[in-house]
Amino acid sequence: MNAQIDDGTDRIVAKFAEWVKRLRQKFSIVASPQQARELEEDVRDGGREILLALMQEILQAGVDRSQEQLRHCPGCGGRRRHRGVRTRRLCSSLGGMRLEGIYWQCPYCGSSVHSADLASEEGYSRVLEEMVLLLGVSCTSFAKSQLLMGKLLGIEADDDTIRRKCEAEGQRALSGGKVEPAEDGTLLWGSCDGTMVNTREEKWREVKAARFRHKRGDVATAMLDSSDYFLPQMAALAKSLVPGNPGPLAITSDCAEWITKGVAKHLPGWRHIADYWHVCQHIHKTGECLYGEHHPQARYWSQEFSRRLRELGAEKLADELRPLAMSYPDLKHQRAVLDLAKFLDKHSGRMDYPRYLREGLPVDSGAMESLCKQLGLRMKGAGMRWSVKNVSAMACLVVRWAVDPKGAIERGLAA
Repeated sequence: MNAQIDDGTDRIVAKFAEWVKRLRQKFSIVASPQQARELEEDVRDGGREILLALMQEILQAGVDRSQEQLRHCPGCGGRRRHRGVRTRRLCSSLGGMRLEGIYWQCPYCGSSVHSADLASEEGYSRVLEEMVLLLGVSCTSFAKSQLLMGKLLGIEADDDTIRRKCEAEGQRALSGGKVEPAEDGTLLWGSCDGTMVNTREEKWREVKAARFRHKRGDVATAMLDSSDYFLPQMAALAKSLVPGNPGPLAITSDCAEWITKGVAKHLPGWRHIADYWHVCQHIHKTGECLYGEHHPQARYWSQEFSRRLRELGAEKLADELRPLAMSYPDLKHQRAVLDLAKFLDKHSGRMDYPRYLREGLPVDSGAMESLCKQLGLRMKGAGMRWSVKNVSAMACLVVRWAVDPKGAIERGLAA
């Protein structure tokens, strides 16, 4: 076996020396940027071929040495039979290769396995699979992912293959996994919202998403389902993040009815905070009703009462607005201010901003808005439609990438 490896290594070294000699002769003089570009392309492509040959030699030798361990069937404990040597194709980040190995079959339970499965069970190396997933979720379409794979990696993979890889990994991600809880006594913050996605079967439907953040990192999930199903899933994720000695537990949202009722039912003990910027939007709409859109006075009115909301909280601000409404002669203006006061009263228990700020709690859901925006960028492209059965899988993969892109690159989305 060692002699086989040495012979293969010697052939590759000789091939490398010949290739270097040919490059030095071809580019002994470089007189233009175009020649420099050709040199770079030749070095990149030729180097990839040599590295691929080296990887195949070592991988083949390793498979040959290990394949006898597959003789025993782990399912039934029987002895598998040798059904001949067959060739299996393996795609790697360096290119495609062919590995030879024994095809084993168990006569008792009928299971079968190829020796090349020791290197990869799905025909894609783990490194290439992670690259495919990263391109699939980070590009705005699978077609663009295909172009980038060809240009950056020199790997030919059609957009349908990339799509199927992403959807399969997304299904695995939906099944859950181990998450790291927050540190004892520290803040655990969450938020949830939704974004619309166009489906083939049911037109536009809402993908609901949730994001949780603590000192150790971010966790997120998303799915195309009703609030009755999504909220218990969100609550289960939230509870898995709560440590044995929890610190403050807070969740911010735009106070949509399904979120308000769901948090009260499924996350008792969590402090539900109305997103400050969403509340300010209601104040700005009232200012525009009073003075007209884009009017300087409307901007001043909205900014002043947004500031007072942050300083006083919703209950005290509503008490100020009710007598103020009577100072406007127009009944329409009176109604606009009174409606704002009514809205603040309704959600005043979630708008005690002075207290939240003193306690160091988040009062906005910008991180959640960013997550929904990235979901939309990937899944709401022009003319883009998704099969209902695949929306949740892809959405889950996208949010995993969105909350931790560095981790997705370092550890891989397939981890």
